[in-house]
Amino acid sequence: MKRSIALGAAALLLVSLAGCSAGTEAKSTPAASGAPGPSALAKAKGVTEISFWHGLGGINAQALQSLVDEFNSENAGKIKVGTSAQGSYPDLLAKYTASLRDKSTPTVTLSNDISSGFLHDVERSVSPEAMAAANPGDLKLGQLAPAGKRYYSVDGKLVAVPMNMSTPLLFVNTGLLQKAGVDPSSLNTLDGLAAAAKKVTDSTGVPGIAQAFDDWWFEQLSATSGNLYCTPENGRGTKSADQVSFQKPSQVKAFTTMADLYKAGAGLDVGTDNNNAVTAFAAGKTAMMFNSSAVAASVANSTTFSYIALPFPLSASSAKAGTVVGGSAMWLSNQAAPAEQVAGWKLISFLASPASQAKFSEATGYVPANTALENSSARKAYLAAHPVAQVAIDEVENVPDVPASHGCFTGAFSAIRAAMIPQMQAAFSGSKSMKQALSDATTAANQAISDYKQQLAGD
Repeated sequence: MKRSIALGAAALLLVSLAGCSAGTEAKSTPAASGAPGPSALAKAKGVTEISFWHGLGGINAQALQSLVDEFNSENAGKIKVGTSAQGSYPDLLAKYTASLRDKSTPTVTLSNDISSGFLHDVERSVSPEAMAAANPGDLKLGQLAPAGKRYYSVDGKLVAVPMNMSTPLLFVNTGLLQKAGVDPSSLNTLDGLAAAAKKVTDSTGVPGIAQAFDDWWFEQLSATSGNLYCTPENGRGTKSADQVSFQKPSQVKAFTTMADLYKAGAGLDVGTDNNNAVTAFAAGKTAMMFNSSAVAASVANSTTFSYIALPFPLSASSAKAGTVVGGSAMWLSNQAAPAEQVAGWKLISFLASPASQAKFSEATGYVPANTALENSSARKAYLAAHPVAQVAIDEVENVPDVPASHGCFTGAFSAIRAAMIPQMQAAFSGSKSMKQALSDATTAANQAISDYKQQLAGD
């Protein structure tokens, strides 16, 4: 799964924003205002047609479409959802940005985690809290996973409904660790992981760890060291993010710990694509890998040896550090007519329901965004047969509610990633010191945030 939005998409976003400043257009519906209720849909004549855009592909897109087909069947004669797969999240974001100019945004948009800041900033969405209050027979927000709700909240208000969640895991080739005499129980800290990776490499000649040069992993290293990734308050308070935070001592130590493994030959360079890490792990070319829980099915289908998955290791106390969830969330357009908004909310409620979440999770490997399904006997049987899924769920459930684990919230996130990745590649290869790499990344990322905010304001 490749998570990074390309630099070209980031540039397109900044250029497009100049023509659609949020300051002079429709505002996001606040929770205190009157959102449309069931009567808006009941009074509509004929079939209410709504549009649904997403950026999923492959098995994930198939699983999603199966759910949409089920929804359309259950609501035949009243609601019809037209699904449009945009090919990828960068493509989705580009098309959505273009649709802002002519107010043709889709009724419901399913977009990835790091696009959330932008989708919030352009103010084209209805508050989930307002819709839930006006439609009490539909989605119960209290059932949503706390970590997911926190990620998609700003200033204490939920801005989108999580559809699926991913979490960072450590996949371990148990045979190679056993051969090197490494106890998996030592892998719960970053220092323990580093020691194990070196020992495996020295004992077997196989690189101990693989981590794609995807900025999500640097965000995880930051969060699990107990630090914010952007300030103030990771962009989640009353003031939006205005700069990044990459150079705190414990952050630098975590980044350096991983970079030193690569410079010592204990880390395997798999490029920027997490799928390459899966391929290398399955081929026995690395003893361990950091990867998303969303690749669990790919790992299971491609490996022929015994392996386990463990929570992402911490480099600080769990009282102040934790992982950041990934995935995607659903945004309801405030440009749609009232009946369409209610129909869109019913789709969102259906997709986020316990039954739908169980189906999607089991088909894709994503962590469910709804906690109500976890007590069903069928779900318990599935988890017993899929231990990696249980590890991922446990990690998400146990993420502490601390600022570091909430993740950075900014519309400039794609540009921040584009600034960070090449600098970390240089630091991991040894062609640039970590101090200089982080300084250069900070300068470029802060400029990206400044440019984004200027474009958003229409300057």
